[in-house]
Amino acid sequence: MVSLDLCKPAIEKVITSISDILNVDAAVINERGHLVVSTERYLKQKGENVHVPSIEFVLAKGQYVVDKPGSMEMCKGCRFLDSCPAKVELLSSIKVANHAIGVVSLTSFTKEGQNRLSKHTERYQQILTEVSEMITAIVQSHATRQTESSDDSMRLLEGALDTVADAYFTFDRSGNVIHTNASARRLLSQHDLLPAEVSRMLLPSLSGLTAHSLPIANCLVDKLDAPTEATPIIVNNQLIGGVLRVQRGSLTVPRLMDHQGSRSPGKADSLAQIVGNSPAIKQVKEMAMKIGNSNSTVLITGETGTGKGHLAKAIHEASTRAYSPFVAINCASIPENLFESELFGYEDGAFTGAKKGGKPGRFEMAEGGTLFLDEIGDMPLSLQAKLLRVLQEKVVERIGGTRSFPIHVRIIAATNQNLEELVEKKAFRADLYYRLNVIPIHVPSLAERKEDIELLAVSFMEKYGEQAGRTFFGIAREAINLLTHYHWPGNVRELENAIEYAMNMEQDTVLTADSLPPRLRARPLVAPSHSGPAIKVRVADAQADAIRASLQKHGSDLKGKQRVAEELGIGLRTLYRKLKLLGI
Repeated sequence: MVSLDLCKPAIEKVITSISDILNVDAAVINERGHLVVSTERYLKQKGENVHVPSIEFVLAKGQYVVDKPGSMEMCKGCRFLDSCPAKVELLSSIKVANHAIGVVSLTSFTKEGQNRLSKHTERYQQILTEVSEMITAIVQSHATRQTESSDDSMRLLEGALDTVADAYFTFDRSGNVIHTNASARRLLSQHDLLPAEVSRMLLPSLSGLTAHSLPIANCLVDKLDAPTEATPIIVNNQLIGGVLRVQRGSLTVPRLMDHQGSRSPGKADSLAQIVGNSPAIKQVKEMAMKIGNSNSTVLITGETGTGKGHLAKAIHEASTRAYSPFVAINCASIPENLFESELFGYEDGAFTGAKKGGKPGRFEMAEGGTLFLDEIGDMPLSLQAKLLRVLQEKVVERIGGTRSFPIHVRIIAATNQNLEELVEKKAFRADLYYRLNVIPIHVPSLAERKEDIELLAVSFMEKYGEQAGRTFFGIAREAINLLTHYHWPGNVRELENAIEYAMNMEQDTVLTADSLPPRLRARPLVAPSHSGPAIKVRVADAQADAIRASLQKHGSDLKGKQRVAEELGIGLRTLYRKLKLLGI
Protein backbone atom coordinates (compact mmCIF):
# COMPACT_ATOMS: atom_id res chain seq x y z
CA MET A 1 0.00 0.00 0.00
CA VAL A 2 1.32 3.43 -0.90
CA SER A 3 2.12 5.78 1.97
CA LEU A 4 2.82 9.48 2.28
CA ASP A 5 4.99 8.88 5.36
CA LEU A 6 7.50 6.81 3.37
CA CYS A 7 8.06 9.76 1.01
CA LYS A 8 8.36 12.37 3.74
CA PRO A 9 11.82 13.80 2.81
CA ALA A 10 10.88 14.41 -0.82
CA ILE A 11 7.46 15.84 0.06
CA GLU A 12 9.04 18.12 2.66
CA LYS A 13 11.25 19.72 -0.03
CA VAL A 14 8.17 20.54 -2.12
CA ILE A 15 6.16 21.92 0.81
CA THR A 16 9.07 24.05 2.08
CA SER A 17 9.76 25.50 -1.37
CA ILE A 18 6.12 26.31 -2.10
CA SER A 19 5.63 27.88 1.33
CA ASP A 20 8.68 30.13 0.91
CA ILE A 21 7.72 31.18 -2.61
CA LEU A 22 4.04 31.88 -1.94
CA ASN A 23 4.50 33.29 1.60
CA VAL A 24 1.84 30.99 3.05
CA ASP A 25 1.91 28.07 5.46
CA ALA A 26 1.55 24.60 4.01
CA ALA A 27 0.96 21.07 5.23
CA VAL A 28 0.38 17.51 4.03
CA ILE A 29 -1.99 15.38 6.15
CA ASN A 30 -2.64 11.66 5.69
CA GLU A 31 -6.12 10.11 5.55
CA ARG A 32 -6.05 9.47 9.32
CA GLY A 33 -5.66 13.20 10.05
CA HIS A 34 -2.00 12.92 11.09
CA LEU A 35 0.46 15.58 9.96
CA VAL A 36 3.05 14.18 7.54
CA VAL A 37 4.99 17.39 6.88
CA SER A 38 4.21 21.07 7.48
CA THR A 39 5.72 24.48 8.03
CA GLU A 40 6.75 25.25 11.59
CA ARG A 41 3.93 27.76 12.18
CA TYR A 42 1.28 25.32 10.95
CA LEU A 43 2.53 22.73 13.45
CA LYS A 44 2.53 25.26 16.31
CA GLN A 45 -0.93 26.60 15.49
CA LYS A 46 -2.81 23.38 14.71
CA GLY A 47 -0.75 20.55 16.18
CA GLU A 48 0.15 17.10 14.80
CA ASN A 49 -3.42 15.83 14.56
CA VAL A 50 -6.02 17.46 12.35
CA HIS A 51 -9.80 17.12 12.74
CA VAL A 52 -10.48 13.79 10.96
CA PRO A 53 -14.04 14.59 9.72
CA SER A 54 -12.63 17.66 7.96
CA ILE A 55 -9.99 15.55 6.23
CA GLU A 56 -12.59 12.93 5.23
CA PHE A 57 -14.76 15.73 3.84
CA VAL A 58 -11.94 16.98 1.60
CA LEU A 59 -10.97 13.44 0.58
CA ALA A 60 -14.53 13.01 -0.69
CA LYS A 61 -14.86 16.48 -2.29
CA GLY A 62 -11.43 16.61 -3.91
CA GLN A 63 -10.82 20.31 -3.33
CA TYR A 64 -12.33 22.79 -0.89
CA VAL A 65 -11.96 26.37 0.34
CA VAL A 66 -12.40 26.89 4.09
CA ASP A 67 -13.19 30.61 4.19
CA LYS A 68 -14.77 30.56 7.67
CA PRO A 69 -12.52 28.26 9.71
CA GLY A 70 -14.03 27.01 12.95
CA SER A 71 -17.62 27.84 12.03
CA MET A 72 -18.37 25.64 8.99
CA GLU A 73 -20.31 22.38 8.82
CA MET A 74 -17.11 20.33 8.43
CA CYS A 75 -15.70 21.91 11.62
CA LYS A 76 -18.27 20.38 13.99
CA GLY A 77 -16.54 18.50 16.78
CA CYS A 78 -13.18 20.15 16.13
CA ARG A 79 -11.25 21.38 19.15
CA PHE A 80 -10.85 24.72 17.34
CA LEU A 81 -14.60 25.22 16.90
CA ASP A 82 -15.37 28.98 17.03
CA SER A 83 -11.69 29.80 17.68
CA CYS A 84 -9.72 28.40 14.76
CA PRO A 85 -6.28 30.07 14.42
CA ALA A 86 -6.46 29.79 10.62
CA LYS A 87 -7.93 32.72 8.68
CA VAL A 88 -8.39 30.84 5.41
CA GLU A 89 -7.39 27.38 4.15
CA LEU A 90 -7.26 25.89 0.65
CA LEU A 91 -7.36 22.08 0.64
CA SER A 92 -6.86 19.50 -2.10
CA SER A 93 -6.85 15.71 -1.95
CA ILE A 94 -3.83 13.64 -3.02
CA LYS A 95 -4.86 10.68 -5.14
CA VAL A 96 -2.96 7.62 -6.31
CA ALA A 97 -4.79 5.33 -8.74
CA ASN A 98 -8.03 7.21 -7.99
CA HIS A 99 -7.65 6.46 -4.29
CA ALA A 100 -7.38 9.49 -1.98
CA ILE A 101 -4.47 8.99 0.44
CA GLY A 102 -4.16 12.42 1.98
CA VAL A 103 -4.68 16.17 1.78
CA VAL A 104 -2.38 19.09 0.97
CA SER A 105 -3.19 22.47 2.53
CA LEU A 106 -2.25 26.09 1.85
CA THR A 107 -3.14 28.09 4.96
CA SER A 108 -2.80 31.63 6.26
CA PHE A 109 -2.92 32.62 9.91
CA THR A 110 -2.77 36.37 9.17
CA LYS A 111 -5.31 38.91 7.97
CA GLU A 112 -3.02 39.94 5.10
CA GLY A 113 -2.72 36.35 3.94
CA GLN A 114 -6.48 35.92 4.19
CA ASN A 115 -7.05 38.93 1.93
CA ARG A 116 -4.45 37.70 -0.55
CA LEU A 117 -5.68 34.12 -0.79
CA SER A 118 -9.33 35.20 -0.90
CA LYS A 119 -8.75 37.72 -3.71
CA HIS A 120 -6.76 35.28 -5.84
CA THR A 121 -8.35 31.96 -4.88
CA GLU A 122 -8.40 30.55 -8.41
CA ARG A 123 -4.66 31.15 -8.90
CA TYR A 124 -3.77 29.53 -5.59
CA GLN A 125 -6.13 26.61 -6.26
CA GLN A 126 -4.36 26.02 -9.58
CA ILE A 127 -0.98 25.96 -7.83
CA LEU A 128 -2.42 23.70 -5.12
CA THR A 129 -3.61 21.25 -7.77
CA GLU A 130 -0.13 21.17 -9.28
CA VAL A 131 1.40 20.58 -5.85
CA SER A 132 -0.95 17.67 -5.12
CA GLU A 133 -0.19 16.17 -8.56
CA MET A 134 3.52 16.48 -7.89
CA ILE A 135 3.16 14.73 -4.51
CA THR A 136 1.18 12.01 -6.28
CA ALA A 137 4.06 11.59 -8.74
CA ILE A 138 6.56 11.37 -5.86
CA VAL A 139 4.49 8.66 -4.14
CA GLN A 140 4.07 6.70 -7.37
CA SER A 141 7.79 6.95 -8.14
CA HIS A 142 8.63 5.72 -4.64
CA ALA A 143 6.17 2.85 -4.98
CA THR A 144 7.83 1.71 -8.21
CA ARG A 145 11.30 2.50 -6.80
CA GLN A 146 11.85 5.14 -9.47
CA THR A 147 13.70 8.39 -8.90
CA GLU A 148 11.44 11.41 -8.81
CA SER A 149 11.70 13.67 -11.84
CA SER A 150 13.77 16.76 -11.10
CA ASP A 151 12.45 18.26 -14.35
CA ASP A 152 8.86 18.05 -13.07
CA SER A 153 9.93 19.64 -9.79
CA MET A 154 11.68 22.46 -11.60
CA ARG A 155 8.69 23.12 -13.87
CA LEU A 156 6.37 23.37 -10.89
CA LEU A 157 8.68 25.71 -9.01
CA GLU A 158 9.26 27.86 -12.09
CA GLY A 159 5.51 28.12 -12.66
CA ALA A 160 4.96 29.17 -9.05
CA LEU A 161 7.81 31.67 -9.20
CA ASP A 162 6.15 33.45 -12.12
CA THR A 163 3.19 34.30 -9.87
CA VAL A 164 5.16 36.26 -7.28
CA ALA A 165 6.18 39.92 -7.13
CA ASP A 166 9.75 39.40 -5.90
CA ALA A 167 12.41 38.81 -8.55
CA TYR A 168 13.80 35.25 -8.56
CA PHE A 169 16.90 33.96 -10.39
CA THR A 170 17.54 30.19 -10.39
CA PHE A 171 21.22 29.30 -10.90
CA ASP A 172 23.23 26.10 -11.23
CA ARG A 173 26.24 24.97 -9.19
CA SER A 174 28.54 27.09 -11.37
CA GLY A 175 26.55 30.23 -10.72
CA ASN A 176 25.00 30.38 -14.20
CA VAL A 177 21.46 31.80 -14.18
CA ILE A 178 19.24 29.16 -15.80
CA HIS A 179 15.79 30.62 -15.09
CA THR A 180 14.27 34.00 -14.31
CA ASN A 181 10.69 34.66 -13.27
CA ALA A 182 8.51 37.42 -14.76
CA SER A 183 9.46 39.95 -12.05
CA ALA A 184 13.17 39.22 -12.56
CA ARG A 185 12.87 39.74 -16.30
CA ARG A 186 11.21 43.12 -15.70
CA LEU A 187 13.96 44.02 -13.22
CA LEU A 188 16.69 43.12 -15.72
CA SER A 189 14.99 45.25 -18.36
CA GLN A 190 14.72 48.24 -15.99
CA HIS A 191 18.43 48.07 -15.16
CA ASP A 192 19.52 47.19 -18.71
CA LEU A 193 21.15 43.95 -17.53
CA LEU A 194 21.51 40.44 -18.94
CA PRO A 195 21.29 37.19 -16.91
CA ALA A 196 25.01 36.59 -17.59
CA GLU A 197 25.85 39.86 -15.82
CA VAL A 198 23.89 38.71 -12.75
CA SER A 199 25.87 35.46 -12.85
CA ARG A 200 29.15 37.36 -12.77
CA MET A 201 27.97 39.50 -9.86
CA LEU A 202 26.84 36.37 -8.00
CA LEU A 203 30.13 34.47 -8.28
CA PRO A 204 31.94 36.13 -5.31
CA SER A 205 29.17 34.95 -2.97
CA LEU A 206 28.71 31.48 -4.46
CA SER A 207 31.54 29.91 -2.45
CA GLY A 208 29.68 30.65 0.77
CA LEU A 209 26.67 28.61 -0.34
CA THR A 210 28.50 25.30 -0.31
CA ALA A 211 28.96 25.41 3.45
CA HIS A 212 25.46 26.49 4.44
CA SER A 213 21.97 25.08 4.09
CA LEU A 214 20.22 28.23 5.29
CA PRO A 215 19.54 31.43 3.29
CA ILE A 216 22.53 33.74 2.94
CA ALA A 217 21.45 37.36 3.10
CA ASN A 218 23.02 40.38 1.41
CA CYS A 219 24.88 38.46 -1.25
CA LEU A 220 26.79 40.74 -3.59
CA VAL A 221 24.51 41.94 -6.38
CA ASP A 222 25.72 45.30 -7.66
CA LYS A 223 23.38 47.70 -9.41
CA LEU A 224 20.24 46.13 -7.92
CA ASP A 225 19.24 48.58 -5.21
CA ALA A 226 17.12 46.20 -3.13
CA PRO A 227 17.61 43.61 -0.36
CA THR A 228 18.78 40.26 -1.74
CA GLU A 229 18.90 36.71 -0.46
CA ALA A 230 20.48 33.55 -1.88
CA THR A 231 19.19 30.10 -0.91
CA PRO A 232 21.14 26.96 -1.89
CA ILE A 233 19.48 23.86 -3.34
CA ILE A 234 21.15 20.83 -1.76
CA VAL A 235 20.44 17.22 -2.78
CA ASN A 236 22.17 14.30 -1.02
CA ASN A 237 24.34 16.81 0.85
CA GLN A 238 25.65 18.30 -2.40
CA LEU A 239 25.06 21.75 -3.80
CA ILE A 240 23.31 21.55 -7.18
CA GLY A 241 22.36 25.22 -7.48
CA GLY A 242 20.32 27.88 -5.76
CA VAL A 243 17.75 30.61 -5.93
CA LEU A 244 18.53 34.33 -5.73
CA ARG A 245 15.66 36.52 -4.52
CA VAL A 246 15.57 40.30 -4.93
CA GLN A 247 12.87 41.74 -2.70
CA ARG A 248 10.27 43.77 -4.54
CA GLY A 249 7.59 43.62 -1.82
CA SER A 250 5.59 40.92 -0.06
CA LEU A 251 2.70 40.30 -2.47
CA THR A 252 2.58 36.97 -4.22
CA VAL A 253 0.52 38.00 -7.23
CA PRO A 254 1.57 39.93 -10.36
CA ARG A 255 1.21 43.68 -9.93
CA LEU A 256 0.59 44.66 -13.50
CA MET A 257 -3.08 43.77 -13.14
CA ASP A 258 -5.35 43.77 -10.11
CA HIS A 259 -7.79 41.01 -9.22
CA GLN A 260 -10.46 42.50 -11.46
CA GLY A 261 -8.15 42.69 -14.43
CA SER A 262 -7.53 46.43 -14.45
CA ARG A 263 -4.10 48.00 -14.43
CA SER A 264 -2.54 48.62 -11.04
CA PRO A 265 -1.75 52.23 -10.16
CA GLY A 266 1.69 53.33 -11.26
CA LYS A 267 4.00 55.65 -9.41
CA ALA A 268 3.08 58.62 -11.57
CA ASP A 269 -0.66 57.99 -11.13
CA SER A 270 -0.38 57.73 -7.33
CA LEU A 271 1.87 60.74 -6.90
CA ALA A 272 -0.37 62.81 -9.18
CA GLN A 273 -2.75 62.90 -6.21
CA ILE A 274 -0.30 65.36 -4.64
CA VAL A 275 -1.38 68.58 -6.31
CA GLY A 276 1.22 71.19 -7.20
CA ASN A 277 3.93 72.14 -9.68
CA SER A 278 6.11 74.35 -7.49
CA PRO A 279 9.83 73.47 -7.25
CA ALA A 280 9.39 72.60 -3.56
CA ILE A 281 6.62 70.06 -4.13
CA LYS A 282 8.28 68.67 -7.27
CA GLN A 283 11.30 67.80 -5.15
CA VAL A 284 9.06 65.92 -2.73
CA LYS A 285 7.44 63.97 -5.60
CA GLU A 286 10.82 63.08 -7.09
CA MET A 287 12.00 61.73 -3.75
CA ALA A 288 8.80 59.71 -3.34
CA MET A 289 9.23 58.33 -6.86
CA LYS A 290 12.73 57.07 -6.09
CA ILE A 291 11.82 55.18 -2.91
CA GLY A 292 8.76 53.32 -4.18
CA ASN A 293 10.51 49.93 -4.32
CA SER A 294 12.55 50.41 -1.15
CA ASN A 295 11.74 48.73 2.15
CA SER A 296 13.59 51.36 4.21
CA THR A 297 11.77 53.43 6.82
CA VAL A 298 10.64 56.94 5.85
CA LEU A 299 10.33 59.94 8.17
CA ILE A 300 8.06 62.69 6.87
CA THR A 301 8.36 66.07 8.58
CA GLY A 302 6.41 69.27 8.13
CA GLU A 303 3.99 71.67 9.77
CA THR A 304 0.48 70.67 10.74
CA GLY A 305 -1.83 70.57 7.74
CA THR A 306 0.83 70.22 5.02
CA GLY A 307 -0.45 66.83 3.87
CA LYS A 308 2.01 64.40 5.45
CA GLY A 309 -0.64 61.68 5.65
CA HIS A 310 -1.56 62.12 1.98
CA LEU A 311 2.10 61.81 1.03
CA ALA A 312 2.49 58.62 3.08
CA LYS A 313 -0.52 57.06 1.33
CA ALA A 314 0.81 58.13 -2.08
CA ILE A 315 4.21 56.55 -1.35
CA HIS A 316 2.43 53.31 -0.40
CA GLU A 317 0.27 53.31 -3.52
CA ALA A 318 3.28 54.01 -5.73
CA SER A 319 5.24 51.12 -4.21
CA THR A 320 5.35 47.38 -4.78
CA ARG A 321 3.15 47.04 -1.66
CA ALA A 322 0.24 48.87 -3.28
CA TYR A 323 -2.22 45.95 -3.01
CA SER A 324 -1.31 45.13 0.58
CA PRO A 325 -2.83 47.05 3.51
CA PHE A 326 -2.05 50.65 4.36
CA VAL A 327 -2.67 50.92 8.10
CA ALA A 328 -2.44 54.26 9.91
CA ILE A 329 -2.26 54.99 13.62
CA ASN A 330 -2.17 58.45 15.20
CA CYS A 331 0.26 58.33 18.09
CA ALA A 332 -1.23 61.49 19.62
CA SER A 333 -4.84 60.32 19.77
CA ILE A 334 -4.52 56.98 21.59
CA PRO A 335 -4.36 56.89 25.40
CA GLU A 336 -1.01 55.64 26.66
CA ASN A 337 -2.54 52.67 28.49
CA LEU A 338 -4.11 51.42 25.23
CA PHE A 339 -1.25 52.20 22.90
CA GLU A 340 0.71 48.97 23.29
CA SER A 341 -2.31 46.75 22.64
CA GLU A 342 -3.26 48.82 19.59
CA LEU A 343 0.22 48.52 18.13
CA PHE A 344 1.13 44.94 19.01
CA GLY A 345 -2.22 43.27 19.72
CA TYR A 346 -3.01 40.90 22.59
CA GLU A 347 -3.85 37.27 23.26
CA ASP A 348 -7.06 35.89 24.73
CA GLY A 349 -7.19 36.67 28.47
CA ALA A 350 -4.13 38.93 28.39
CA PHE A 351 -5.86 41.41 30.69
CA THR A 352 -9.26 42.22 32.17
CA GLY A 353 -11.65 43.16 29.38
CA ALA A 354 -9.53 41.57 26.64
CA LYS A 355 -11.57 40.46 23.66
CA LYS A 356 -12.21 36.73 23.45
CA GLY A 357 -9.78 35.15 21.04
CA GLY A 358 -7.40 38.09 21.30
CA LYS A 359 -6.93 40.92 18.86
CA PRO A 360 -4.32 41.59 16.17
CA GLY A 361 -2.27 44.76 16.46
CA ARG A 362 -1.65 47.32 13.74
CA PHE A 363 1.60 45.57 12.77
CA GLU A 364 -0.29 42.34 12.03
CA MET A 365 -3.03 44.23 10.19
CA ALA A 366 -0.40 45.85 7.96
CA GLU A 367 1.37 42.56 7.11
CA GLY A 368 2.89 42.81 3.66
CA GLY A 369 2.02 46.49 3.36
CA THR A 370 2.74 49.80 5.07
CA LEU A 371 2.25 50.95 8.67
CA PHE A 372 1.93 54.74 8.95
CA LEU A 373 2.85 56.11 12.39
CA ASP A 374 1.45 59.63 12.39
CA GLU A 375 2.57 62.12 15.06
CA ILE A 376 5.42 59.79 16.03
CA GLY A 377 6.84 62.49 18.32
CA ASP A 378 3.92 61.88 20.70
CA MET A 379 4.62 58.17 21.10
CA PRO A 380 5.04 57.34 24.82
CA LEU A 381 8.70 56.98 25.75
CA SER A 382 7.98 53.63 27.39
CA LEU A 383 6.87 52.17 24.04
CA GLN A 384 9.68 53.55 21.93
CA ALA A 385 12.07 50.78 22.99
CA LYS A 386 9.54 48.13 21.97
CA LEU A 387 8.98 49.78 18.60
CA LEU A 388 12.76 49.90 18.07
CA ARG A 389 12.98 46.16 18.76
CA VAL A 390 10.33 45.43 16.14
CA LEU A 391 12.10 47.59 13.57
CA GLN A 392 15.43 45.89 14.22
CA GLU A 393 14.34 42.27 14.61
CA LYS A 394 11.28 42.28 12.31
CA VAL A 395 9.26 40.26 14.81
CA VAL A 396 6.17 41.05 16.90
CA GLU A 397 4.91 39.55 20.13
CA ARG A 398 1.36 40.15 21.33
CA ILE A 399 0.63 41.24 24.89
CA GLY A 400 0.20 38.08 26.95
CA GLY A 401 1.73 36.00 24.19
CA THR A 402 4.57 33.53 24.45
CA ARG A 403 5.72 33.45 20.83
CA SER A 404 7.15 35.94 18.40
CA PHE A 405 6.29 35.85 14.72
CA PRO A 406 7.95 37.60 11.77
CA ILE A 407 6.38 40.62 10.08
CA HIS A 408 7.00 42.12 6.66
CA VAL A 409 5.90 45.72 7.02
CA ARG A 410 7.32 49.00 5.78
CA ILE A 411 7.26 51.85 8.31
CA ILE A 412 6.46 55.43 7.35
CA ALA A 413 6.45 57.88 10.26
CA ALA A 414 5.43 61.53 10.33
CA THR A 415 5.72 64.40 12.77
CA ASN A 416 5.28 68.17 12.99
CA GLN A 417 7.78 68.31 15.85
CA ASN A 418 11.54 68.69 15.81
CA LEU A 419 12.64 65.20 16.83
CA GLU A 420 16.27 66.26 17.20
CA GLU A 421 15.22 68.74 19.89
CA LEU A 422 13.12 66.04 21.57
CA VAL A 423 16.17 63.76 21.53
CA GLU A 424 18.24 66.47 23.24
CA LYS A 425 15.52 66.87 25.88
CA LYS A 426 15.47 63.07 26.43
CA ALA A 427 11.82 63.03 25.31
CA PHE A 428 12.56 60.82 22.30
CA ARG A 429 15.02 57.95 21.98
CA ALA A 430 18.05 58.79 19.85
CA ASP A 431 18.40 55.20 18.55
CA LEU A 432 14.75 55.14 17.43
CA TYR A 433 15.13 58.53 15.74
CA TYR A 434 18.10 57.33 13.69
CA ARG A 435 16.28 54.08 12.84
CA LEU A 436 13.25 56.02 11.58
CA ASN A 437 15.19 58.76 9.82
CA VAL A 438 16.65 56.51 7.09
CA ILE A 439 14.84 58.36 4.29
CA PRO A 440 13.82 61.86 5.48
CA ILE A 441 11.28 63.83 3.46
CA HIS A 442 10.28 67.38 4.42
CA VAL A 443 6.89 68.59 3.20
CA PRO A 444 7.02 72.37 2.57
CA SER A 445 4.50 74.71 4.15
CA LEU A 446 1.91 76.34 1.90
CA ALA A 447 3.72 79.66 2.37
CA GLU A 448 6.75 78.05 0.68
CA ARG A 449 4.72 76.93 -2.34
CA LYS A 450 2.25 79.75 -2.94
CA GLU A 451 2.36 79.11 -6.70
CA ASP A 452 0.37 75.93 -5.96
CA ILE A 453 -2.49 77.70 -4.18
CA GLU A 454 -4.65 78.17 -7.27
CA LEU A 455 -4.23 74.53 -8.36
CA LEU A 456 -5.07 73.33 -4.87
CA ALA A 457 -8.10 75.60 -4.61
CA VAL A 458 -9.47 74.33 -7.92
CA SER A 459 -8.93 70.70 -6.91
CA PHE A 460 -10.80 71.26 -3.62
CA MET A 461 -13.58 73.04 -5.49
CA GLU A 462 -13.97 70.03 -7.79
CA LYS A 463 -13.91 67.64 -4.84
CA TYR A 464 -16.61 69.36 -2.81
CA GLY A 465 -18.61 70.23 -5.91
CA GLU A 466 -19.02 66.51 -6.64
CA GLN A 467 -19.98 65.79 -3.03
CA ALA A 468 -22.57 68.57 -2.95
CA GLY A 469 -23.88 67.88 -6.44
CA ARG A 470 -23.15 71.46 -7.53
CA THR A 471 -21.23 72.75 -10.52
CA PHE A 472 -18.71 75.57 -10.17
CA PHE A 473 -16.97 76.97 -13.22
CA GLY A 474 -14.02 78.65 -11.56
CA ILE A 475 -12.67 81.07 -8.98
CA ALA A 476 -12.73 84.82 -9.49
CA ARG A 477 -9.33 86.51 -9.88
CA GLU A 478 -9.96 88.74 -6.87
CA ALA A 479 -10.55 85.62 -4.76
CA ILE A 480 -7.33 84.06 -6.09
CA ASN A 481 -5.43 87.21 -5.10
CA LEU A 482 -6.81 87.01 -1.56
CA LEU A 483 -5.87 83.34 -1.30
CA THR A 484 -2.36 84.01 -2.60
CA HIS A 485 -1.63 86.88 -0.21
CA TYR A 486 -2.88 85.14 2.92
CA HIS A 487 -0.15 83.58 5.10
CA TRP A 488 -1.87 80.19 5.69
CA PRO A 489 -0.72 79.18 9.19
CA GLY A 490 -2.96 76.11 8.86
CA ASN A 491 -1.39 75.17 5.50
CA VAL A 492 -3.21 73.00 2.95
CA ARG A 493 -5.79 71.83 5.47
CA GLU A 494 -6.79 75.44 6.21
CA LEU A 495 -7.02 76.17 2.47
CA GLU A 496 -9.27 73.17 1.99
CA ASN A 497 -11.56 74.30 4.80
CA ALA A 498 -11.66 77.82 3.34
CA ILE A 499 -12.75 76.51 -0.08
CA GLU A 500 -15.40 74.27 1.48
CA TYR A 501 -16.68 77.27 3.48
CA ALA A 502 -16.76 79.45 0.34
CA MET A 503 -18.72 76.84 -1.62
CA ASN A 504 -21.35 76.78 1.08
CA MET A 505 -21.59 80.58 1.10
CA GLU A 506 -21.47 81.13 -2.67
CA GLN A 507 -24.80 81.42 -4.49
CA ASP A 508 -23.28 81.81 -7.95
CA THR A 509 -21.38 79.27 -10.08
CA VAL A 510 -18.05 81.08 -9.60
CA LEU A 511 -16.37 81.42 -6.23
CA THR A 512 -15.99 85.12 -5.44
CA ALA A 513 -14.00 87.02 -2.82
CA ASP A 514 -17.18 87.73 -0.85
CA SER A 515 -17.74 84.00 -0.23
CA LEU A 516 -14.32 83.46 1.38
CA PRO A 517 -13.98 83.30 5.20
CA PRO A 518 -13.85 86.77 6.85
CA ARG A 519 -10.28 86.32 8.10
CA LEU A 520 -9.05 86.03 4.49
CA ARG A 521 -10.99 89.08 3.28
CA ALA A 522 -9.99 91.33 6.18
CA ARG A 523 -6.25 91.72 5.58
CA PRO A 524 -6.00 93.17 2.05
CA LEU A 525 -9.34 95.01 2.00
CA VAL A 526 -9.07 97.06 5.22
CA ALA A 527 -6.84 100.14 4.96
CA PRO A 528 -4.50 100.91 7.89
CA SER A 529 -5.97 104.44 8.21
CA HIS A 530 -9.43 103.10 9.08
CA SER A 531 -10.13 103.33 12.79
CA GLY A 532 -12.41 101.09 14.87
CA PRO A 533 -13.24 98.19 12.47
CA ALA A 534 -9.63 97.95 11.21
CA ILE A 535 -8.23 97.77 14.74
CA LYS A 536 -10.72 95.07 15.66
CA VAL A 537 -9.74 93.08 12.59
CA ARG A 538 -6.05 93.31 13.42
CA VAL A 539 -6.72 92.27 17.02
CA ALA A 540 -8.78 89.31 15.80
CA ASP A 541 -6.01 88.32 13.41
CA ALA A 542 -3.43 88.54 16.18
CA GLN A 543 -5.60 86.35 18.42
CA ALA A 544 -6.11 83.84 15.60
CA ASP A 545 -2.37 83.68 14.89
CA ALA A 546 -1.58 83.13 18.58
CA ILE A 547 -4.16 80.37 18.88
CA ARG A 548 -2.97 78.62 15.70
CA ALA A 549 0.65 78.78 16.83
CA SER A 550 -0.27 77.32 20.21
CA LEU A 551 -2.40 74.57 18.61
CA GLN A 552 0.47 73.67 16.33
CA LYS A 553 2.74 73.44 19.36
CA HIS A 554 0.46 71.44 21.64
CA GLY A 555 -1.86 69.60 19.24
CA SER A 556 -5.58 69.92 18.55
CA ASP A 557 -6.88 67.05 20.67
CA LEU A 558 -8.53 67.69 24.04
CA LYS A 559 -5.25 67.49 25.93
CA GLY A 560 -3.63 69.88 23.49
CA LYS A 561 -6.49 72.39 23.71
CA GLN A 562 -6.26 72.34 27.50
CA ARG A 563 -2.58 73.29 27.23
CA VAL A 564 -3.41 76.01 24.69
CA ALA A 565 -6.00 77.53 27.00
CA GLU A 566 -3.53 77.42 29.89
CA GLU A 567 -0.78 79.03 27.80
CA LEU A 568 -3.08 81.83 26.59
CA GLY A 569 -4.50 82.42 30.08
CA ILE A 570 -8.12 81.73 29.12
CA GLY A 571 -10.65 79.07 30.04
CA LEU A 572 -11.29 76.04 27.83
CA ARG A 573 -14.87 77.15 27.08
CA THR A 574 -13.55 80.59 26.07
CA LEU A 575 -11.03 78.91 23.75
CA TYR A 576 -13.78 76.90 22.04
CA ARG A 577 -15.86 80.05 21.62
CA LYS A 578 -12.91 81.90 20.03
CA LEU A 579 -12.16 78.96 17.74
CA LYS A 580 -15.71 79.08 16.44
CA LEU A 581 -15.77 82.89 16.19
CA LEU A 582 -12.45 83.06 14.33
CA GLY A 583 -13.33 80.17 12.02
CA ILE A 584 -10.42 77.98 13.14
